Amino acid sequence: MAKIGLKYPIYAIATESGNTISYSGGAVLAKAITANISIDVNDEKLYADDVVVESDRSFAEGTVTIGIDDLYDAAKVALLDYIEGATIDPTLGSKELYATGAASPAYVGFGFYGKAKRSGANRWRAIWLKKVQFGEPSDEFETKGANTAFKTPELEGTIMVAADERWKEEATFDTEAEAIAYLNGKAGVSTDASNNLTALAFSNGTLTPTFAAATRNYSCAVTNNTAITATFAAGTAKVYVDGVYSHALTSTVAGASIPMAAGNNKIIQIVVQESGKAAVTYTIMAQRTV
Repeated sequence: MAKIGLKYPIYAIATESGNTISYSGGAVLAKAITANISIDVNDEKLYADDVVVESDRSFAEGTVTIGIDDLYDAAKVALLDYIEGATIDPTLGSKELYATGAASPAYVGFGFYGKAKRSGANRWRAIWLKKVQFGEPSDEFETKGANTAFKTPELEGTIMVAADERWKEEATFDTEAEAIAYLNGKAGVSTDASNNLTALAFSNGTLTPTFAAATRNYSCAVTNNTAITATFAAGTAKVYVDGVYSHALTSTVAGASIPMAAGNNKIIQIVVQESGKAAVTYTIMAQRTV
């Protein structure tokens, strides 16, 4: 099988009881860049009559190294035992994070899938590591020179045998959707869509058609800069303008002003996500003619 891709690094908090392990709080870590699994095996031999009569080549432990585009705050809290403090930037909704000397990174299940070629056909191989504990990554910066050099984080985790005596589960699928569903099932991520947005309004324009939670696409003619007000019971709502993150929304509170010069057309997307559910995107074509 020739490997030609990597996607969907996903984790979930592991809980062991007796000889079983279960998972909760599943979430996608980031966008994957690289993944490497290195396994150490026991290498013990019993000699008798000057020859090897028994040997042990069983799993000892392993290491998984995952290169990602970014290490987000939610992942630092869930994986590395960071603690959230006060809100620092109300526009982003970001909070101060701090780490203590007593931090104890969580045990998690961790997986990803990769695209591969087998006998000329595309296949998707999904891997689920049953029990992993990640460590604090290095934090590297470099001054910008003549050419841009992207610096991205790498997480390294120790792979252990779980309570059910397994360290890895994997499967190969005919479609990418099946690989995602497999990993979602392992991580306990619901396939239900986030569906808790109950109202959406622009400060100086009217949505067409009238807002309904099940309707995903709209247009809106505005007369000036505009702000969005969304009503939702739980989770997050984040605003993207022409594909670039702009700000997070607080339920029933008008968000940051979005510049709309005369003659502007902008694609505004609102990504709504409840914990443990798939994100839903509402897309609005905003237009200002004068």
